[in-house]
Amino acid sequence: MSRPAASISASVGSARASDTPTSSGAREPAKPALRTAPATPVMVSAIAEPTTSVTGSGISEPAGTTGPTEAAVAPGGAEPTVGAEVPRDPGSAGCAEPSGTPGPRSLPLPPPGPQWYGSLMGTGILATLMQTLAGDLPGGRWLAVGLLVVGWCVFVGLTAAFGLRIVRRPGVLADTIRDLPVLATWGMVSMGVLSLGSATATVVPAHWPALASTAWAVDGVLWSAGTVLGVLTALGFATRLIGREVGSPSTTWGLPIVPPMVSATTGAALVPHLATRQPQLLLVIVAVACFFLALVLGFVVFAVAYHHHWRVAPLPLAASTSAWIPLGVVGQSTAAAQALAVQAQRFVLPEDTGTLVQLANGYGMAMLTCGIPLIVWATAMTVRGFRGGMPYSPGWWALTFPIGTVCLGLRGLEGGTRVRAFGLASDAVCLVLLCTWTLCAVATVRAVRAQAFTTREATIPGEACAAS
Repeated sequence: MSRPAASISASVGSARASDTPTSSGAREPAKPALRTAPATPVMVSAIAEPTTSVTGSGISEPAGTTGPTEAAVAPGGAEPTVGAEVPRDPGSAGCAEPSGTPGPRSLPLPPPGPQWYGSLMGTGILATLMQTLAGDLPGGRWLAVGLLVVGWCVFVGLTAAFGLRIVRRPGVLADTIRDLPVLATWGMVSMGVLSLGSATATVVPAHWPALASTAWAVDGVLWSAGTVLGVLTALGFATRLIGREVGSPSTTWGLPIVPPMVSATTGAALVPHLATRQPQLLLVIVAVACFFLALVLGFVVFAVAYHHHWRVAPLPLAASTSAWIPLGVVGQSTAAAQALAVQAQRFVLPEDTGTLVQLANGYGMAMLTCGIPLIVWATAMTVRGFRGGMPYSPGWWALTFPIGTVCLGLRGLEGGTRVRAFGLASDAVCLVLLCTWTLCAVATVRAVRAQAFTTREATIPGEACAAS
């Protein structure tokens, strides 16, 4: 009868102290002890719906199906120990183990859900910028169309797959809301929807003017859904942080905070397409409220996060790309200030319009100036992550949307100040965004294919053992 795993480890470990005597009186060298993961990590087993896994953003998320090797995930977003040996049932020793288990630079990918909508965010904002900067970037006009198609495919595919998971297991939706780190990722769903709507309204009218009204109607629907979800997520997340033990502060706490700022920018673009003055004024008021909601919450959350990572504990290696998340508020608020200043001119006296423009320009230059050291730190963290073998996760997509918001803010500042240098800087940042988007897209395809191949290899030997 087999003994428990703890007994096996204890008996093998005790063999180190003295050699085992043989029948001839000679001593036989002790067998080396099995290496196991430390006692503190949480074990993520290879089951259909594991509890948690660590992503590149440094948060815990539901993990997908992995190979037979378990991954030990340390609490607090520390680096996982992948491939730790786990005691197995001696009765299964006759079955060969499948190959192709995740290596030390890979992590179990989460199933379709909020964690993956960062890919939609990055694709949507890149499509918008390619179309907006088409005059400066050759080929950008048609690249924007291709990106918009990719964005809609990602949106439909992710939403359908996540919906199927909820139908099969209704508790999945509640789990994403109860788990605070996963709740934060709902902000990416909101921003992904808002980004896709803005891209649709930017790209479609430029290529097919006859469909302009339809494109703006689609944008209006997506803006409404994204704004409601974003405000609820921001307020709900902020409420959960008050008076509770929620762990160490992290830059990923900004994920549910940025969406209202995105709503402010994209909402301002919708104002001219409303028929009457009253709805236009109401939309401007809502957009301004979203602006200040995100600004206030973002200041508090990111101040705490930066203090923790700069003075208390460094950013975990696996979460290196999350250093870019705060830049979302910097760039997006700069763009929002410009957009709101333009639309608010409809409701102020003519002599006050210049004041609005000056306020927007001053705010934008101040924010971008403050953002320079944050960009330097984020770049340093990213370089450190790649040099240290940072494993792939959906958190890599944090390299796209925040950079896109900085590009958008620079473009808006060019329009407000008429300074061409801001436009040139915007073009350069857009090229950087194109490179990071390509990197994330290729890495995502490779990781998904690798996990599918690993899962297939893990399933076939299991069926053979069951048949025998």
